Amino acid sequence: MPNIYQTFRHFLRDNGCERQFDAAFYEQSGANVLDETLADILVIDEAFLNRCFDWSKTPEGREFWKDIDGRWWDLVRYGRD
Repeated sequence: MPNIYQTFRHFLRDNGCERQFDAAFYEQSGANVLDETLADILVIDEAFLNRCFDWSKTPEGREFWKDIDGRWWDLVRYGRD
């Protein structure tokens, strides 16, 4: 993938959860916003969503993020979501 950060941002938008992701990441990361520089440090890969915040501590809940994580995994590993 040419620019994994942009791919990830498009993925979140396409799946209708960019705002929810940003809110959860910001709240649970100690007031950091995921930008391209931080994304390079954290390494966005197929397992990224699984380690960026505690799904059960979000309004959407664990099952919501598990579904999104599965779609992300499919996109990164197999080129489809």
